[in-house]
Amino acid sequence: MLENQDEIRTIVYTVTEILKADKLDELTEILNSAQITLEQTGYDNWNGGTYFYTLHLLVDIGTFVKIRDRIQSVESALLEKFSVATRHYENEGISNITIVPKAKPKIDWARLGGTISKEQLVQDIEFLKNTMISVATGGQRIPDINDQFKHKYTTTDKALQKLNFKNPNPHKDLWEWYGKWSSTFSKYSERRTYINEMYNSLIQMLEENEEPDFISVTVDLTDWERIERSVNEIRLRQNEAKTEEQFQVVGLLSRETIITLAQAVFNKEKHPILDGKEVSKTDAKRMLEAYIAVELSGSSNEILRKYARATLDLANELTHKRTATKKEASLCATATISLINLIGTIEGRI
Repeated sequence: MLENQDEIRTIVYTVTEILKADKLDELTEILNSAQITLEQTGYDNWNGGTYFYTLHLLVDIGTFVKIRDRIQSVESALLEKFSVATRHYENEGISNITIVPKAKPKIDWARLGGTISKEQLVQDIEFLKNTMISVATGGQRIPDINDQFKHKYTTTDKALQKLNFKNPNPHKDLWEWYGKWSSTFSKYSERRTYINEMYNSLIQMLEENEEPDFISVTVDLTDWERIERSVNEIRLRQNEAKTEEQFQVVGLLSRETIITLAQAVFNKEKHPILDGKEVSKTDAKRMLEAYIAVELSGSSNEILRKYARATLDLANELTHKRTATKKEASLCATATISLINLIGTIEGRI
């Protein structure tokens, strides 16, 4: 019975209430914050047999360090309460409690380069999870949703690779998933359990790791691979930068990215340079000024033109500054990505 997860949850809840009633706040906090696992560690065959279990409490490093010097007394105090909560079990019991430190892996969100946010990644994973459950339990039809599923799977898989996570889902196509469930799981409940166990720990880990306050790229960078690579590099360098020279690198990368952006959208025949003079391939400001004047022409776009020019001017000024501080590097990266979002939106990459 102790191997039943619902039973364990009930016991933990009971012990928590006992600790609260006894005003043992520290023990309550430890139990509430711990990740709990149960392991059978003994068996006595006398009188019909008794199974003994060890309860492992995985706590964060800070909690562990705080109680390290008295950990045995803390474990003993918790074991006493669990013994009370399980005294009605005749052939099984919790004989030991161990408190184990567990560091949460820190996710380097900068590796995503702003191409997808933490929130969007979690939403996409939830979509994959819910879709797989739906098609396997009498919900959606595979032909109606498979193309969208495959697209989400591909983008999610790329994001997880950038974060150095192994994709837990081997089924990149819903027909592959159909082959698995139809031959292995006869019950709906088995299919739900399989998918939940596949994804839940990943979702929890992603949700528990805070994402830095970086502005994200909100436009589609398909066929703009150089720009996407540059944005990724800016994020990585910005995240790692500590010295003036490293902050200057962020500005240099931002300037090169804007040049690449200008070259991607500027058409010499379509976008005449405003002053009529020849423009070099690296004169991003004049190329983008010409682009904005044409693509946002007309009185109805006057405010948009002003905004676009202001964004371009800010990015241009910041990327050409010789001084470099953390603040200026951050502003430079933000202005560059804002410009990418602006031009990408004009291009219809939304």
